Amino acid sequence: LQSADAAFQQEVLDSAVRVTGHYSGWVEEGVMRRLGIKPNATEAWESEGGGKFSFKDPLGTGKKVTRRSLPAGQSAAKFVASKLLKKNPNAYFYRHTEPGVEQWTGDWTEEEKGVFLRIAQLHGCGDKWGLFSTHIPHRVGYQCSNYYRQYVIPEGWVVDDNYRIDGNGHAVYVGKHRR
Repeated sequence: LQSADAAFQQEVLDSAVRVTGHYSGWVEEGVMRRLGIKPNATEAWESEGGGKFSFKDPLGTGKKVTRRSLPAGQSAAKFVASKLLKKNPNAYFYRHTEPGVEQWTGDWTEEEKGVFLRIAQLHGCGDKWGLFSTHIPHRVGYQCSNYYRQYVIPEGWVVDDNYRIDGNGHAVYVGKHRR
């Protein structure tokens, strides 16, 4: 495994966005305004009932989410996320687009790539993919995360020290260990 600095030529590194592996932004302003999402995570969480998050009771209803309680064909994760738009937008947008906006699949356009890199430059990236994705219409957080690992890091467009490049040119997450 090699660091990006060892794996890429200097000209690639000179044009790369360098990040710490953390997204420091919030929901895209237009999306926030259209959907009435509060301006920060604390206000969003508290205004929607607050409480302590629990994987056993992710909706804070006192009831466990069971397969029988799910709509046909929907995973528990997607169902729970669908209920958290205003309380936990990161969870919602990791699996859903803005209501009424079609999710695109397949290859990313050059325009989407440009937006991705601009948001990475402004706010960083590497976590909170649901929030990050609100800046890229038609894409959800898990698509941004996959694009990051499969294209952005391996091409050297972004340098994130939490990743190494293997002998096949693939991004490998090493976390804070960095060895």
